Amino acid sequence: MSSMKDLLEKMDANYPFAGEPEQKPGDQVRGTDKAPKVKRTVPYQKHPFHGQLVGGAAEESVEHIADQLRKELEEYGAPGSGISSGTDMDRTQVRQMRRDQKAQQQQVDAQEDNIERQIEQLKGQILAIKKAPTPIPNPNDIASVQQFAGMNREKKAQITQLSQQIKQLRSQMS
Repeated sequence: MSSMKDLLEKMDANYPFAGEPEQKPGDQVRGTDKAPKVKRTVPYQKHPFHGQLVGGAAEESVEHIADQLRKELEEYGAPGSGISSGTDMDRTQVRQMRRDQKAQQQQVDAQEDNIERQIEQLKGQILAIKKAPTPIPNPNDIASVQQFAGMNREKKAQITQLSQQIKQLRSQMS
């Protein structure tokens, strides 16, 4: 940072900017200026505005711009660079913060993957319960009909319980 300040302090008439001696104020070309139509005399003729500055009028002097840059660097300059980072943290702190954020994101991703695996296991259990064989009841035997109805109620209760667990896991993910 100090080398940048030294460079800015040394800027004066001894170190002119490129193009300063040849160009005069008023040599600038605005974006709205029309280029004069010139008949081509050679195959690779230069542009009519060749050698002129393009843009708005030069309202600010070099010294004024250098002063503004010095003030900005003193106020906002980050240590070790000429560009402000917008924070008071140095590069090692920023890197550590990014590593921490990445680790947290990886941890969240791992938890979500674990929850998805649990949901898939519960769905597999539900499917196994649905496919479990049940004895066909004898319509003439009341005990077998009651046993069949009790097994169906038990299956429904297990499926309901597993479905509620799946809902709880899904609510944890969001």
